Parts: sequence; structure tokens; C-alpha cells
Amino acid sequence: MGTDNEPRRIQSADRVCDILEHLRETESATVSEVADAVGLSPGTAHTYLSTLESRGFVRKHDDVYRLGLELLPYGDQVRLQNDLYRAATEEIHRLAHDSDACAHLMTEYDGRLLIFQESFGENAIGMDFHPRKRERPQSMLHCTAAGKAILAHMPDYRVAQIIETHGLASYTSSTVTDEAELAAELEQIRERGFALNDQEQMRGLRAVGAPIRYDGEHVVGAVSLSGGASNWSGERFRQELPEKVMRAANAIEVNLHSELSGTERPFV
Repeated sequence: MGTDNEPRRIQSADRVCDILEHLRETESATVSEVADAVGLSPGTAHTYLSTLESRGFVRKHDDVYRLGLELLPYGDQVRLQNDLYRAATEEIHRLAHDSDACAHLMTEYDGRLLIFQESFGENAIGMDFHPRKRERPQSMLHCTAAGKAILAHMPDYRVAQIIETHGLASYTSSTVTDEAELAAELEQIRERGFALNDQEQMRGLRAVGAPIRYDGEHVVGAVSLSGGASNWSGERFRQELPEKVMRAANAIEVNLHSELSGTERPFV
């Protein structure tokens, strides 16, 4: 039995969230698969799915269910209401164009990377950063440039929590999987102002990331550029692109402060 301090929960609402989350992670599922995943009888799962289908939140084809288009406006609205997204949109497009690369705006959520925006230069080589499954390396902090830029400016206790929860999985021979080695790299990132991903999440991919901070202290996200390892080497990878990314991050910080200047509302 819950205490007076615990918020009341509606089980049916929890079930709906569980179903949508399962479809997000798996991309598609049958009634029986949904029932097994969320702990419902097939009949009850079918009732939930039919209700969601009638509202457009899921769609059915050949007895397989997927997320529906009715969810799109909700995601768009979340982004448009976010201060970081509004402050960064133009800079991300400009960075992609000026660098002729794939530019990303990232933030941390629940110990993983969440992409807010991406933009492609004319000859950019992009990749899918949307994690179909939560364990995909694109969503991990320790093996991505944006993720390490964020980790480097988090309190030590928060970094420890993330490592304890998600671990330091290896995705290539270059992935840092030792906690002490990662701590040393995070210190270097703080000193130089940017992070590098040298084929640590995927062979053939390099990336550069810089943190975005609010009030000069709290890290709220990161900017990153990604491209093919064969085209990104030497001074371009370690100096030219980092300078572009850091300038973009600084411009976003200025925009963020300008947007919130003179207001009493908190950053959201």
C-alpha cells in the first residue's frame, strides 16, 4: 500500500504507456507479443490496442500494430515548447551547412542521449540516431561525442549513477570501457572544451561534440558533428571541426540566455 507522499497512479493509464513504449522500442508487435510484454491477457491487450487504434495512436496492418501518425503532433509540440530547441534550431542548420556534415542537437534523458534535432550538409553522411532499442550505441553517453561532452560537465555523483545503471558496454575496439580511463578523458574534455568520438560507437564514424551550458554551469545538452572516418582526420578532425562546434555551442548559449533574460520562469 502506498504512502501519503506517493502520487496516486491509475493502472489503466500505466498500461497504455507500457504498450506505447513497447511499440516504440520494437517498432511493431502482434497482440500476443504486446500481451506478453506488458503482462496482460490477449483479450485485454486487444481491447487496449483497438482503443488506441480508434484514436490514431497506433495503426494495424496484417495483425501487426505500430505507432500511429496521431503521435507526431505531440512530439513536435514537446520540441517547440523546449527552450533549448528554440535557441538552437538556426545554429544547428548553420553548422551543418558551414561544415558540410551532419549536425545534431542532443540532450540527456534518463542517462541516455536524446536527439532533439539534426540537419544535413549537402554532402553529409548521416546515420539513424533514433534508438529502436534502448541499448543501441547511438543512445549511449560514454561512446558518443555529444554524450561525453555532457558527461564531462555533470556532477561526479550523476556520472557514477549513469555508469552504474547503464554500464560501459563495448561497441568497437575503440570504445572506452574502463571507468578510470573514462574519468581521465572527461577531464581532458573539460580542459579543451570539446569531445571526440574516434570510431567508438561504430567503425568508420567519427564525431565532435561540445557542451551547451545554462548559467555558465549547468549542462543542458550538446552540439555534435558526425562524418566518415576516411574524410575526417588530422587537423580537420582535431582542430577545425571542434572550433566550429564550440562556436555553435557558444552561440546557442547566448541565444538561450537572451530568450530567458528578464523572465522569472525556469529553463524548460
